[in-house]
Amino acid sequence: MSRPQKIALSALAVAAVVCGIVFAILTRPDEPSIAGFVYPEPRAISPFKLAAQDGKAFDLESLKGKWTFVYFGYTYCPDVCPTTLAELARAKKRLDEAGLPAQYVFVSVDPQRDTPKRLAQYVAFFDPGLVGATGSDEALAGLARQVGIAYSFPEGTKGATYAVDHSSIVALFDPDARLHAVFTPPQEAEGIVEGFSKILGKRTG
Repeated sequence: MSRPQKIALSALAVAAVVCGIVFAILTRPDEPSIAGFVYPEPRAISPFKLAAQDGKAFDLESLKGKWTFVYFGYTYCPDVCPTTLAELARAKKRLDEAGLPAQYVFVSVDPQRDTPKRLAQYVAFFDPGLVGATGSDEALAGLARQVGIAYSFPEGTKGATYAVDHSSIVALFDPDARLHAVFTPPQEAEGIVEGFSKILGKRTG
């Protein structure tokens, strides 16, 4: 199967997920109101295997036992990725101070350029506690499809100057490694903090 065909199938899968989300939200209006949406029923995620910037496995087990915010992008992204990660770092600081800790992960969909060393340097710039992860094209595509992320590379990608088109959402996984909610653009720290607090049923100062 060619790359354009794979991209088209991925886009169709994402569209199906979005349609399901909209229907679920319209039929279950009692969910917390956040800057995005909460799934009426958290979505189970199939096993996956990526690698964190320290070389250790980042997989389904890595999501268990803690709330986890996940953002998909790439380190050469000129605008939306650094802006969103900066807001996530601000949200992390406020939530840590409020006693509402979580895990924060940046998943690069561009493993060709985003080596473990580069990922480590990149996420540390925003906050030393952020985790960077990436993996094979197949592993990334499989996880992205489940989360509702679409991304594509320009034809004939070569060198280090290409841009990657990608969705910009912050996915929130619950301690059972299920997709619980999604924060949509613009992802601002205040909205993330407020939304997460509502989901937990707690208030922050």
